[in-house]
Amino acid sequence: MPKKRVSLPAARFLLPALIAIGGVITAIAWIVSSPAGGSPDDIYHEASIWCPTPIGDHCQITGFINDDPDLPIVQVPAGIAQAACYAFHPDESAACLDVVSADAVGTTASIDNGGYPGGYYDIMHIFVSSAGLDAMVLAVRAANALIATLFFCAIAWLLPWSSKRLLVYTLLGFSIPLVLYVLTSVNPSAWGIIGVVAAWFALGGLFATKHEPYCQPWRRRALAGLAVAAAILAAMARSDCGTYCVVTVLAIGAAHLPDLKPSLWRSHRLTWVTMLAVTIIGGIGTFSGSQANNLLGMGDGPSGWSLLANNITHLPNLLIGFWTYNLGWFDVPMLPITVVPAMAVGLGLMFVGLRSISWPKALAAGGVALVLVVVPLVTLQLGGNVVGENVQPRYLVPLILMLAGILLNRPHDKGARPLSLAQTWVMYVFLVVAHSAALHELIRRYVVGVDGPALNLNRAVEWWRAGLPSPMVVWFLGSLGFALLSLLFFVIRRGGRQNRILGALDLGTEKNNGADGFGEPPLILLPGQIDPNQGDKHDNN
Repeated sequence: MPKKRVSLPAARFLLPALIAIGGVITAIAWIVSSPAGGSPDDIYHEASIWCPTPIGDHCQITGFINDDPDLPIVQVPAGIAQAACYAFHPDESAACLDVVSADAVGTTASIDNGGYPGGYYDIMHIFVSSAGLDAMVLAVRAANALIATLFFCAIAWLLPWSSKRLLVYTLLGFSIPLVLYVLTSVNPSAWGIIGVVAAWFALGGLFATKHEPYCQPWRRRALAGLAVAAAILAAMARSDCGTYCVVTVLAIGAAHLPDLKPSLWRSHRLTWVTMLAVTIIGGIGTFSGSQANNLLGMGDGPSGWSLLANNITHLPNLLIGFWTYNLGWFDVPMLPITVVPAMAVGLGLMFVGLRSISWPKALAAGGVALVLVVVPLVTLQLGGNVVGENVQPRYLVPLILMLAGILLNRPHDKGARPLSLAQTWVMYVFLVVAHSAALHELIRRYVVGVDGPALNLNRAVEWWRAGLPSPMVVWFLGSLGFALLSLLFFVIRRGGRQNRILGALDLGTEKNNGADGFGEPPLILLPGQIDPNQGDKHDNN
């Protein structure tokens, strides 16, 4: 008896709808699960959004530290200044914020006055309103999540199918817990991650589509525009992300060195011009703030060779902090049930990527890895800091995602190798479990504190936003949402195969809908369904 499968029209619309709904629910769950001031340096960033430069035009300056005009003391909503009431105290819930009146004001000197490029704060200031601090925080978080969605969905739409797989493996496979947390925060690192990673994918897409006879010219121009826009986004967020844009161009150039011969200038002129534009924008961003200088000279530990030796031996702790990093003010511990599965997936994907290697790919990966090691070591050395001080794992997220993308991308822009069905199931289960545990721990920390009830979040609730479903409902919906979103792993796995049904519907064959085509994707199968044309085979190229 033949196996049943979902019809093409139903699969084409139902599954994408479920995935999109899952993504929205996931973002909302993370956005509402922590209070104002709940992520790293939020007092600084929320005050800077509320009072962007020139500070005196937006807020009242009540004085200066040591009479230094560059160190103003500013009047802000009391909720910003009072966020420290629970920061660094993991046993305390966020209930201390409830005693702060919405109309109360306080003062803070923790505010940007030229340290960051500033564009991020200027734009996000549009969400400041009479509705108050919490409304602004939720709006900024939602805006960051929306910007990430728009950039990456636009790039995915423009990329060849195998490159879409690369994007999904890189972004979704490495999203837990830090990337998802930062992208739904008020931290400018959200724009830094979006901008650098989107620029890398867009520039890579220019090369991947260059020799595609069925790629319309407007797609390549759109990718070029997205690369430039992404670089602007990153440069407005953080100075170091401006530098990372330059690294992005160098990495893309190294990976495609054979295509960048001067004799091929005319055929690659769009790519050359885009790379130059991203480099210039990154350079401007690098020198548009004094952010890096703020990290120097802040340590009081060892110095010289002893400091360097100590940091070299402890550098792996900083790098694996991509998965082990405590969220919040370093007071939301990530449990082993989150760290181990998420790290296994990430390192496993990188290891799979090593199966296909070429000298340009090795050069690009080696260069990014070198930057990933040298930048934190030099910064720590100049600042007199040891690993764990000042340089946080989130600063390195763009580089880690870039390195993962380079390793997963097969030579000659063939995109990521599709994983087997068994590998896909393991990755799916690992990430769904890791995400659910991370979200549960985040909600628990602010609702009752980490010393509160371990499982039932509705028991003894001390803090929660009015009008929301209960903490347990938000956690359940967020967990379900990510499970739906992660069905993308199964969708992109089956791409690039000739499909008789598509051919019968005149939607194209492998020639124009294959791994590097731009037509409709092949028949979408739900987990566990059988493609009658392929069985359990997958691409081994």
